[in-house]
Amino acid sequence: MNTRSLAEGAVIAGITAVLGLLGMFIPPLFLIISILMPIPLAVLVRRTDLRVAVLSLLVTGLLMMVLYPDPLQVLVMFIQFGPLGLVLGLLYKNYVSAGHALAAASLVATIASVAVIMLAVLVSGLSLEMLQSMANDILDKAFDFYRQAGTPLTPDQQQFYREGIKTSILLLPAVWIVSAVVSTAISYIVGCRVLKRLNYKVNVLPPFNRWRMPWYSIWGLIVGFLCVVIGQQFGLTILKVVGQNILTVFALAFFVLGLSVVAYYYQRLPFSRPFRVFLLILLIFYISLMYIGIVLLGVFDATFNLRRPRLKSENK
Repeated sequence: MNTRSLAEGAVIAGITAVLGLLGMFIPPLFLIISILMPIPLAVLVRRTDLRVAVLSLLVTGLLMMVLYPDPLQVLVMFIQFGPLGLVLGLLYKNYVSAGHALAAASLVATIASVAVIMLAVLVSGLSLEMLQSMANDILDKAFDFYRQAGTPLTPDQQQFYREGIKTSILLLPAVWIVSAVVSTAISYIVGCRVLKRLNYKVNVLPPFNRWRMPWYSIWGLIVGFLCVVIGQQFGLTILKVVGQNILTVFALAFFVLGLSVVAYYYQRLPFSRPFRVFLLILLIFYISLMYIGIVLLGVFDATFNLRRPRLKSENK
């Protein structure tokens, strides 16, 4: 490690610490900060090496610990964005293909998200049952308010709201993981643009209508389904909840893939522009009704590569 590399590491540590502190002191900025925070570290790995980046990350953590009053929140940010920045940098440095790089980075983001969830549960003692109890208390107050206002809800309506809240709470881990993966994808794209500005060669993501998933990704749906069935059969609530979250994550992934297939064939429709705009509006308005169909389309594309014949002919 030469002096110049160490100096760059110190500068990157300062930049990353400032970004992290901004995200914690100004919560509305956290969404943007979560996208930007891994990028300086990734650029440092690409420009120097992993050792300098690790030292820079440790200095960043120490700076944030000193300047922010809640060490636990600093630890959460350290877990969530530190390893991701290092892995992104290694992926850029080794010129890994965009698809494999995004899959690897998403896996790291998922592991980090699970670690953060487990840390939160261990420290706070929160559980899904406690969250459901708190949500039911809030609903009871809301139902009392409507009753006093002269517009009481029927028992069926109350049960509908309770079931909706229960399902939302059970799927919170999936929502957290999906948001982390989306944030990682945006970070990867922004990082590519930063490195291209610095005259580094990078692998960019292909156009959205060319996105693909490997055939073995359908095992995610199979494993999730098996966990739900076994959990229901033997009364294993935790296994059932895990299966529901796995199904949610992979269903959303195949939904995106299905949209990619739709976009591919939509661009090749031999219709006039006004009619194509009309079809696009219909898709947007009724996308919730077509959700399952688009998910299945994504599953079939991953399994049989529905666009392979056309892509081969176009690439000739």
